Amino acid sequence: MFKCLLLIITVLSLTACGQTNSNKQSNNSADTQTILTKSQKMDTAHFWKIMDHSFEKGKFNNKLREQAILEQLVILTPEQIQEFEIIFQQMNKKSSTWENFAAQTVIEGSSTDDRFYYFRCWLISLGQKNFDETLKNPDYLASLDIPFNERYGFIYCQFEELIPMADRAYEIVTKKDPSKDTTFPRPHADKLGLFYDSSTDMAGIEWHSNDDLPKIVPLLCKKYPDK
Repeated sequence: MFKCLLLIITVLSLTACGQTNSNKQSNNSADTQTILTKSQKMDTAHFWKIMDHSFEKGKFNNKLREQAILEQLVILTPEQIQEFEIIFQQMNKKSSTWENFAAQTVIEGSSTDDRFYYFRCWLISLGQKNFDETLKNPDYLASLDIPFNERYGFIYCQFEELIPMADRAYEIVTKKDPSKDTTFPRPHADKLGLFYDSSTDMAGIEWHSNDDLPKIVPLLCKKYPDK
């Protein structure tokens, strides 16, 4: 009788442990939301879903957004990751405007070609709505609560981490050596004529002095008067 009772208790304990482990696995799977399956084509809509998801998870925390984007990319096919890079380059070029350059100059207090490149990466990482609204009117950024960065000592609007993101994911997925393989997303996009970095031309109306900024982004100038 005692042996029988002991056996029943053991079985119940193992069953409970199995259910707990199963729940943990389910929770871990739920943590990484699948936005794009391997059978689907990476397009602009899915690109923005990844960016929207990362901004929802990380907000203005670069590390959290970086992690969220990479988690999505490493579950894709090499071809999907290549296409992600192509769309990134297209959005990068699209956001290279004198008006956006003015916005960054006001928010951060100054800018350079490299910093403006990183600003465009940051803008892309804020998701489609914030990106599109800023392209319509850069003063839209005045409506966002961009936090002060204690480390850098100013309001930091840069996300350089996005630049090598596709190559990092591609290396993880393919196990290829980026120094020996030319199919990596960045060189692949470059071969297609889609490579826009800090030397990318700016569209829009050129401005020459900080005195012009209040006319271009008046709301940002009011919000950041000391810049």
